[in-house]
Amino acid sequence: MALLNMPPDVEMGRLLSMLAEKVMPMAINPEHVAYCPTMDLVALATVDEQVHVFRLNGQRVLGIANKDSACKVNQIRWKPNGRTLAAAFSDHVVRLIDAHSGKAAHHLDCSTHSPAQVCCLGWGLNFTDAASVKSRLQDLGDDVTLDDILSQTVQASASDNVPDLPRDLASLDVEAALPKLGVLSSGGKDDDVFSSRASLDAIFHPANTKSDDSADVLVIGFEDGTIHLSIFDFFEIGSFNLGRANSDLTGSRPVLHCSHPFYSTHLLLVSSARGDRGKLCLVPLDLRLISSSGRHLARLASKSTQLHNVLRYINQVQTQMYNEFQASQDLPGKYIRNIEETLQEQCNCSWIQAAYHLVVTGNCFPQVKEWLVDELGERVRASRKGHKRWEKAATTGYENVRRLAHENLLPALERFGVLVSRLRGLSKFQDSNATLGLSTQELNNVLDTVNCVQLLAHSILLSAGTELRQFLAFSAWLHCEIDTQSVDPTSASAEEAAEKENHIDHARVLDYIQGAMTESRLLRFFDVRTPHDIQSTWDLAADGTSVYDMYKREHQRSQQGQPLRSKLPGLQELSTHLGAQCELVFKRIAETQRRNVMFGTSVLLEECDSNASTGKDMKMVVEHCEGLDKLVAYVAVTPADGQNFVRIYRLVLNIENGVSATEPVELATIRLADGTVDDIKFVDDETLMLSISKDSSSQLLNIAYKKTSSSSLRPVYRRVKQGKSETVSESAIGLDLSKREIVDELTWHTFPSSASWAPEKLEINGRKGRRVVCVLAKDKLHYRVFDADRTVQIEGARATDKT
Repeated sequence: MALLNMPPDVEMGRLLSMLAEKVMPMAINPEHVAYCPTMDLVALATVDEQVHVFRLNGQRVLGIANKDSACKVNQIRWKPNGRTLAAAFSDHVVRLIDAHSGKAAHHLDCSTHSPAQVCCLGWGLNFTDAASVKSRLQDLGDDVTLDDILSQTVQASASDNVPDLPRDLASLDVEAALPKLGVLSSGGKDDDVFSSRASLDAIFHPANTKSDDSADVLVIGFEDGTIHLSIFDFFEIGSFNLGRANSDLTGSRPVLHCSHPFYSTHLLLVSSARGDRGKLCLVPLDLRLISSSGRHLARLASKSTQLHNVLRYINQVQTQMYNEFQASQDLPGKYIRNIEETLQEQCNCSWIQAAYHLVVTGNCFPQVKEWLVDELGERVRASRKGHKRWEKAATTGYENVRRLAHENLLPALERFGVLVSRLRGLSKFQDSNATLGLSTQELNNVLDTVNCVQLLAHSILLSAGTELRQFLAFSAWLHCEIDTQSVDPTSASAEEAAEKENHIDHARVLDYIQGAMTESRLLRFFDVRTPHDIQSTWDLAADGTSVYDMYKREHQRSQQGQPLRSKLPGLQELSTHLGAQCELVFKRIAETQRRNVMFGTSVLLEECDSNASTGKDMKMVVEHCEGLDKLVAYVAVTPADGQNFVRIYRLVLNIENGVSATEPVELATIRLADGTVDDIKFVDDETLMLSISKDSSSQLLNIAYKKTSSSSLRPVYRRVKQGKSETVSESAIGLDLSKREIVDELTWHTFPSSASWAPEKLEINGRKGRRVVCVLAKDKLHYRVFDADRTVQIEGARATDKT
């Protein structure tokens, strides 16, 4: 045992080892504190409605800047793998923040699901083949736990399984072999997630590429009782209303959510208040889509999410390409407009005609000479800014368009096509297509449009290169003409200018003047038209006609200079249509999966004449009962009437083919001698932590809450009638904390009575090997993080370390 020196104000008793402490300049909202499940990161929201994430050393990792002071933080929640933080705001947007890049990977617009505010966020992970994971745990023995698999230190499935070639080919990660997508320039937006390599890798190249073993489910609850479900961040299943599913739940709002990786049934704690009566209920949420579709659903949701990300990337690329093209045309257009009006009034010709005349004959109109010398040449003599600005603007624009097409758009389209092909493979060759909601014809239409965009991207690449070479020849000629017109024809400088003109490719100059300068070929690729103009083109696809074949024929006619039968859609129209086709695919999948979502029979826990009790925390565990492993839910509740009692409800759920049935509710009442309950949190599958305060001192109690626990100080459970409010009698006490010897045995940490520090909120991380307790002070300005696996026994001035 190690002896530790402790501060002199520490009293006799047991203490947890403190890992960190931080003081905030702004008060913390106690409702919004979350500890990362896999990393030592603390996420919190301050009273000024800003979200921050800190390391244990106090360093700020990331934050969500809320520019609108009227926009409030409603909820924050970590993803089970700890890589994403969900933050719901009062502007009806849930932002999914990548923990590595600090950027918003997704913005979920909740206004389309419900007009009410978000009041509950839940994130659960479910194994798609729970039986194989259980078998894997049994084979590995007691040294490996479920936490090891959840933290991905151990594979969920055995690698020595019987080979299955179709399954292995379906799960082959082809996308990892594709070139990485290039970083895009920042647009100055909060959701600009493609402007850094870290955020791109987090989205397109995650550390765990094997996604068919599990599916993470995001549950968003609203004040009006609406529940919205999505899988893998973006893949939305749909919205459901508690009141419509069960009339007894009309006016209810979700409070807490919990789930277990082995079972597809999730559990919601909902509360409602009608007049002066309140009630608290448990509502099972049976996600039969996970058990019915299995690995295919996880793969489907994962690929659909990646499709959505690549589509966002393509849209941002085409926007940047259009902006670069516009930038290459704006400044030259400004110079040309200055001379165009003069030529029209005095010479009855255009700049194109005058420039062509100058190249062919060498005869310069006086107006053109004045323009070259005074407007371009006057600045040229000092620093050549006039001509250089023109050259730089056009050259940079063409080069950026070519680079974006070659390095960004074409690789993204290749990745997009691979993803769609993966979905089409599921649609054509899997027996479970009826349960997935895939349409082979719709996916073929998507690939047809992708081929159109690829053809267009190659055309942009070729045209941009051709026009760039022509412009460089034109720029050299223009430079030479400026020098020629600016000097005396009899001088030596004039002879030098004439010598330079001999090296100019006049054919390319003429091609540029009558081609790109008159009307750039790129203009038709970036031309923006109304949906009405292109509707006839897309109608062909509905009749089974390949849009790509039609597009290719019309493109060939355009290359040959023949008139087009119909105007071809540009890049923006094709990207928009591609997005609409993908939305149709996603919608059909979601409609199919929505049929496999059911609400189980609600279980009434409490009903009283005043406001409903407060649900502090809930936990789902697996218990061996009556010779079988059963899913059991525990709910910690504090009474609304302020009595010195804590209630722990126990509910057994029997799952058959993904459908849940509940057994009678059991209740354990924990009595306190006096003082108040600060908070209750479940630490892991065995213990919970109870924070109580009395006078100026506070204690953290560690209680074995399970009915099957071997601890002699576990609560005693008894069956109760649903919603029956009973007076707590001596016989109904499940654990009596009014006895000093019991409290001393269960106390894990005592906050010194001489200190002004007292706990307000607990946040627990119960992962294996790193159980910690984050305690927010009542002053809401600072928090402490304690090691839950390391206690210190205080004896006088000496401390004994017990790990």
